[in-house]
Amino acid sequence: MNPDLTPLSSEASPEWSSRRDRAAVAAQACETCRTRSVWHNDLPDRPCSSVKDKTLVHILQALERVESKVDRISTPSTGINLSDTLVHGNGRNISDTGPTTAKRKRINSPSRHEDSRSNDGYMPADVVDIGIHMTASHRILVWPAVYLMLTNSSVPVSNDLDGILQEGSHWFTQLDLKKSVQPLPGPKHGPVESKRTSSGIAGLAGLSTDSIRRLSDAYFDTFNMVHPILDRTLFYSDVIGPAIGDGLEMTDFDTTCCLALAVLALGQVAIEGISGAPVASTDKWSSGIRGGTIGEPPGLDLFNEGRQRFGYVMHSCSLENVQIYLLHAMYYESCARHIDYWRCCAAASMAFQVYIRCARIDWSTPRADMIKRVYWTCILNEDIYHLELGLPRTSIYSVDDRIPLPSFVQSGRFSPNEVEEKLDQFHYHFLAMIALRRLIARIHSTLHSDAGRKAESSRQHDGPPLHLINELARQLESWRTYLPQVLQWSDNDAHDYPNINPLARHQPGPLFTTEDNGNYGFHKHNLDIVTAFLRTKFYYARYLIYRPFIFKALHFPETMTEEDNSYCALAIQSICLWPFSMYPCRDKKRHVPHLFSWTQNFVGILIILRMTTESECLARICRERVNRQVLHSTVALLLDWIKDISLVDAMAEWSWKMLEPLFADFRSSV
Repeated sequence: MNPDLTPLSSEASPEWSSRRDRAAVAAQACETCRTRSVWHNDLPDRPCSSVKDKTLVHILQALERVESKVDRISTPSTGINLSDTLVHGNGRNISDTGPTTAKRKRINSPSRHEDSRSNDGYMPADVVDIGIHMTASHRILVWPAVYLMLTNSSVPVSNDLDGILQEGSHWFTQLDLKKSVQPLPGPKHGPVESKRTSSGIAGLAGLSTDSIRRLSDAYFDTFNMVHPILDRTLFYSDVIGPAIGDGLEMTDFDTTCCLALAVLALGQVAIEGISGAPVASTDKWSSGIRGGTIGEPPGLDLFNEGRQRFGYVMHSCSLENVQIYLLHAMYYESCARHIDYWRCCAAASMAFQVYIRCARIDWSTPRADMIKRVYWTCILNEDIYHLELGLPRTSIYSVDDRIPLPSFVQSGRFSPNEVEEKLDQFHYHFLAMIALRRLIARIHSTLHSDAGRKAESSRQHDGPPLHLINELARQLESWRTYLPQVLQWSDNDAHDYPNINPLARHQPGPLFTTEDNGNYGFHKHNLDIVTAFLRTKFYYARYLIYRPFIFKALHFPETMTEEDNSYCALAIQSICLWPFSMYPCRDKKRHVPHLFSWTQNFVGILIILRMTTESECLARICRERVNRQVLHSTVALLLDWIKDISLVDAMAEWSWKMLEPLFADFRSSV
């Protein structure tokens, strides 16, 4: 990352990083709870469930303030009057496009007749202002300058642009539906029978006791670190213990058995997703999708057995029912079956609403804390598929005031040191993601929603709303500044290991690299994935905040100020070398959460980087303010990602047909 972008940070001290006074923290947290109508007067003398660390209390308080502040920010006043004719950075008028203009005129849109201007000059109104829903990641494809570049380049998918203009993000949903019209292969055999192992103990689904523990441990050390919906101790005592002792005879069609089978299937994905063979390879290249095959992913037999039994209990009103839906969603996403993932997430949210309204819950228990984690996982999932795919949300937000934040109350069998270690390693990540999601949702709603797309509008453009962008950027930096010390990083060390032990004499090398250095395998507590998740989300948010300046540089280069140039450079720097695109995450794609989200954003980023060769304004900004080698490495990593994911993902497959010819010169020079 550019050293000029290092944020101001306060001096960290041992007192700051240590556990704060519990009474003071409890007082602040309970004040937060009162604003959410969550009361804790009936609980024992201990901090409420919102209490984690004073730093995280600050995060949530700061982000609650931004919601009211952003709402109060007035709309920007009328700025510079711009010419109706957009001149390209190299002096060429973009309206001089020849046959492509006639082709676009075939698109019908009501906005054509409602346009008050007699002539758009550079782009017909139906391209500039489409009255359909389109997410931020998809909208880049119909930016006027990008649209013309794609049509003039005659890429194989250019004929699809008309359909995208008419249908919006729905076009990509249909694309994915066509890809996944066939379900995953069903069971090759009949129901799995329990059988005796050599030790004489009945094994679950024909597995030995050691295999069950190995698969369960693999799940909890990977997937559950990102989405901690299960309690490890309760799972071993209440689920795996009885299953090992009784086989399947007592639990043939019970939610407990279905839960165990889903966990074991994901455990198989976790193991083979790292150590398994690539699904495709050549002499010079191998896929980062490991384990199984494209059609038959790892753990499929266990997954099929679990969902077959789940059909008998899928309508039960229990927490386990919700957890099973979420586990199935994780499995589908590891296979890049995004529509199935969405359906399972939606089913989990609906099941949770029924459960929370019917159950009597003691919020002081470990099980209640698990309920909170399940709820916030549902919320995080819904935000992702709604903002990136435009798919509808459920009404799970209606119970927001009834669900406190999780406090990760342990169910026992851990020493205090082990508890703290687990909290520092991944519990804080989950809480930090909850806080960040609220700000990301606000960024989308104010800058990139259908109603708020003025920041990237090519008609009557007053420029991006600086007052709003500066406020959102300040809040994003505040979020990072107030993270617990164990999670903090600066732009200069964005690819390094987390600051787990700042007093250590020898710090490890970089965690994320542009080339394979053999640093893969099981990182303790899934350190590489959870760290990449948090940091990539931050740079994703910062990119969205400053992206309107890229739009302005492409379409209104003559109006760019020095401040605009600086913000445009910051947007481009923010899309460079995202940890998820780098090693070791590159070779663990089955472990990457919300795979579809990154793929779609990587496509948009590659289009932007391609436009730096078309726009003199963007090219100049990159020459002066962005490291050339960083740009080169970013393009190489993202092209590799799209090529790899195109084996299993419809959006990536379609995008690769577009990107491969656009970057042909780049790929031949590598």
